[in-house]
Amino acid sequence: MMENNFEVLMDTIIHVSEVNENLQDIIQDLSKRGISHDRTKFQDPEYSMFCSTRPEFKKANFGTPEYEAVTKKAQVAVNHHYKHNRHHTGFHENGVKDMNLMDLLEMLADWKAASRRSPDLTFEDSLPRAFKKYNMDEALQQAIRNTIKYLEW
Repeated sequence: MMENNFEVLMDTIIHVSEVNENLQDIIQDLSKRGISHDRTKFQDPEYSMFCSTRPEFKKANFGTPEYEAVTKKAQVAVNHHYKHNRHHTGFHENGVKDMNLMDLLEMLADWKAASRRSPDLTFEDSLPRAFKKYNMDEALQQAIRNTIKYLEW
């Protein structure tokens, strides 16, 4: 019996260690994403286009006709940005359906940060607009809401 207990203990220690290693892979990936996030915004065509449209973006709430008009005005920069940043649905041929969990986590962090620039729309209020725009199913919407609640955002 003693030998069996030792085997269970060793197996459990190995399992816990492997889970930790796997979580470290996730942490390292997210850390790299944090460091390199949106670097293309410092390059043209994005930088100059976003500089020229910044005053208009500051007045427009996400998902409004005003926001869409400014986005259209900056379309060359937006297209370039999406083409080079996989945390955007526009990077992927099938939008959110082609994204992985790491992309989704970076996207969610991006949404939260971007919501601070909104003139009068809260992060929470922007979510239904984003869910609709990106055609997110109910299960994904709920997972995002659960994550926001868990992180106390």
